[in-house]
Amino acid sequence: MRYIALDHLAIAVKSREESTPIFRDQLGMKFDRFAQSPGMGIYQAFFNYEDGRMLALIEPMEPGNAVDRAIQGRGEGFYVLSIEINSLEEAKAELSAKGVRLVNTEAPRGPIFIHPRNACGMFIQLTQRVWPDRPSEPHTSHPDAPYRWLDHVVLAVKDLDAATANYRDTLGMKFDRTAVSQALGIKQAFFRTEDGHFIELAEPLGPDTPVGRALERRGEGVYLIALAVKNMAQRVQALKAKGVQLIGGDKPGDQVFIHPRSARGVLVQLVERP
Repeated sequence: MRYIALDHLAIAVKSREESTPIFRDQLGMKFDRFAQSPGMGIYQAFFNYEDGRMLALIEPMEPGNAVDRAIQGRGEGFYVLSIEINSLEEAKAELSAKGVRLVNTEAPRGPIFIHPRNACGMFIQLTQRVWPDRPSEPHTSHPDAPYRWLDHVVLAVKDLDAATANYRDTLGMKFDRTAVSQALGIKQAFFRTEDGHFIELAEPLGPDTPVGRALERRGEGVYLIALAVKNMAQRVQALKAKGVQLIGGDKPGDQVFIHPRSARGVLVQLVERP
């Protein structure tokens, strides 16, 4: 099994109608369409990145389903990361043999899901895009989209060594390197997909750090998502003009984050990728 690309991610919201203007008008994302998936029990709103992949807002259709339970338990915010793989059958065989709990395995063409307990608190969807009888259609580029692509996702973990072994040896992701950032107060491990984007595991160097405090409040799981922008200064200026609450960005070279209060519970990092 090969992990090809960070395909898309979904943010759970109470109302897509109320949340769509926040992501479209304030954050400046390129709105694509509304949709619904009765089989998954959700209403959806999709936003395009420049590379043709998408961010989705998902609203539960009825009380008590999985998305509604997530919102009731943790509030609005990150719900699932979809990763494109080369073969669902290979994924089922390899991951099941290693004791990974999978969901929706009876669907012939998936997607299948890795339970958060097997992925350090992150809910992962595995999606196969290319089939022998249905070649993949190329993603439609959107040069006018303010956000270029989903660059990476950061998970807060308690034990970096154990989490690294899990992602490398059990889930089979391609390990890249480890690092330490004293400035951010974390130890890091990086796993790359074939398209060059990555998942980062982050263990805090101490409890009184942003990641340490996040672990104390919410436990292991997604800490932030990072979106690529072409021109950081222009994007920061546009966001400030819309009243978006930012962290950093006051001077050139600053790391820039959109506060969760401005993004339905998700901490968003902006990274410049010309």
